Amino acid sequence: MTIVYALVSRQKTVLAEYTATSATGNFPTVTRVLLSKIPTQDGRMSYVYDQHMFHYVVEGGICYLCMSDEHNKHRIPYAFLNDVQSNFIARYGPEAPLTAIAFSMNEEFSK
Repeated sequence: MTIVYALVSRQKTVLAEYTATSATGNFPTVTRVLLSKIPTQDGRMSYVYDQHMFHYVVEGGICYLCMSDEHNKHRIPYAFLNDVQSNFIARYGPEAPLTAIAFSMNEEFSK
Protein backbone atom coordinates (compact mmCIF):
# COMPACT_ATOMS: atom_id res chain seq x y z
CA MET A 1 0.00 0.00 0.00
CA THR A 2 1.22 3.45 -0.85
CA ILE A 3 0.10 6.80 0.53
CA VAL A 4 0.46 9.04 -2.53
CA TYR A 5 -1.14 12.27 -1.38
CA ALA A 6 -1.89 14.03 1.90
CA LEU A 7 -3.20 17.39 3.02
CA VAL A 8 -4.25 19.34 6.08
CA SER A 9 -7.09 21.82 5.75
CA ARG A 10 -9.47 24.03 7.63
CA GLN A 11 -12.74 23.37 5.82
CA LYS A 12 -11.92 24.19 2.15
CA THR A 13 -8.73 26.13 2.95
CA VAL A 14 -5.74 23.89 2.31
CA LEU A 15 -3.02 24.71 4.82
CA ALA A 16 -0.49 22.17 3.55
CA GLU A 17 -0.33 19.36 1.03
CA TYR A 18 2.11 16.75 -0.19
CA THR A 19 2.17 14.65 -3.34
CA ALA A 20 4.53 11.70 -3.80
CA THR A 21 6.82 12.26 -6.77
CA SER A 22 5.65 9.03 -8.40
CA ALA A 23 1.99 10.05 -8.27
CA THR A 24 0.10 11.33 -11.29
CA GLY A 25 -3.52 12.25 -11.58
CA ASN A 26 -6.11 14.89 -10.81
CA PHE A 27 -6.39 14.12 -7.11
CA PRO A 28 -5.57 17.68 -5.98
CA THR A 29 -8.68 18.74 -7.93
CA VAL A 30 -10.71 15.82 -6.60
CA THR A 31 -9.75 16.63 -3.02
CA ARG A 32 -10.97 20.22 -3.40
CA VAL A 33 -14.40 18.86 -4.32
CA LEU A 34 -14.20 16.31 -1.53
CA LEU A 35 -13.28 18.97 1.05
CA SER A 36 -16.54 20.78 0.32
CA LYS A 37 -18.44 17.59 1.24
CA ILE A 38 -16.59 16.73 4.46
CA PRO A 39 -18.57 17.70 7.57
CA THR A 40 -16.91 20.13 9.99
CA GLN A 41 -17.72 18.08 13.09
CA ASP A 42 -15.16 15.62 14.43
CA GLY A 43 -15.15 12.24 12.70
CA ARG A 44 -13.48 10.06 10.13
CA MET A 45 -14.46 8.36 6.90
CA SER A 46 -13.16 6.88 3.65
CA TYR A 47 -14.27 7.55 0.07
CA VAL A 48 -13.52 5.67 -3.15
CA TYR A 49 -12.63 7.58 -6.31
CA ASP A 50 -11.46 5.60 -9.37
CA GLN A 51 -8.64 3.34 -8.17
CA HIS A 52 -7.91 5.40 -5.08
CA MET A 53 -9.18 5.60 -1.53
CA PHE A 54 -9.41 8.93 0.27
CA HIS A 55 -9.34 8.75 4.06
CA TYR A 56 -9.87 11.66 6.41
CA VAL A 57 -9.99 12.56 10.07
CA VAL A 58 -11.55 15.82 11.27
CA GLU A 59 -10.73 17.04 14.75
CA GLY A 60 -11.00 20.50 16.23
CA GLY A 61 -12.02 22.04 12.90
CA ILE A 62 -8.95 20.70 11.06
CA CYS A 63 -9.13 17.99 8.41
CA TYR A 64 -6.27 15.54 7.86
CA LEU A 65 -6.71 13.71 4.56
CA CYS A 66 -4.68 11.17 2.60
CA MET A 67 -5.08 9.12 -0.53
CA SER A 68 -3.97 5.52 -0.84
CA ASP A 69 -3.85 3.18 -3.80
CA GLU A 70 -5.66 0.18 -2.30
CA HIS A 71 -9.30 -0.46 -1.49
CA ASN A 72 -10.51 -2.07 1.73
CA LYS A 73 -7.36 -1.26 3.67
CA HIS A 74 -7.90 1.32 6.38
CA ARG A 75 -5.50 0.58 9.23
CA ILE A 76 -2.35 2.00 7.60
CA PRO A 77 -3.95 5.20 6.23
CA TYR A 78 -5.60 6.00 9.56
CA ALA A 79 -2.36 5.31 11.44
CA PHE A 80 -0.64 7.65 8.96
CA LEU A 81 -3.29 10.33 9.54
CA ASN A 82 -2.91 10.00 13.31
CA ASP A 83 0.84 10.55 12.91
CA VAL A 84 0.27 13.55 10.63
CA GLN A 85 -2.16 15.01 13.13
CA SER A 86 0.20 14.51 16.08
CA ASN A 87 3.15 16.01 14.21
CA PHE A 88 1.09 18.91 12.88
CA ILE A 89 -0.25 19.84 16.32
CA ALA A 90 3.20 19.43 17.89
CA ARG A 91 4.68 21.79 15.29
CA TYR A 92 1.95 24.44 15.04
CA GLY A 93 -0.17 24.00 18.16
CA PRO A 94 -3.96 23.79 18.19
CA GLU A 95 -4.63 27.51 17.55
CA ALA A 96 -2.40 28.54 14.61
CA PRO A 97 -4.19 26.36 12.01
CA LEU A 98 -7.51 27.98 12.90
CA THR A 99 -6.39 31.35 11.47
CA ALA A 100 -3.60 30.42 9.01
CA ILE A 101 -3.86 31.45 5.36
CA ALA A 102 -3.90 28.92 2.52
CA PHE A 103 -0.67 26.95 2.03
CA SER A 104 1.11 28.88 4.78
CA MET A 105 2.24 25.62 6.39
CA ASN A 106 3.12 23.84 3.17
CA GLU A 107 6.91 24.12 3.21
CA GLU A 108 7.37 22.45 6.58
CA PHE A 109 4.63 19.86 5.98
CA SER A 110 6.17 18.38 2.86
CA LYS A 111 9.51 17.56 4.52
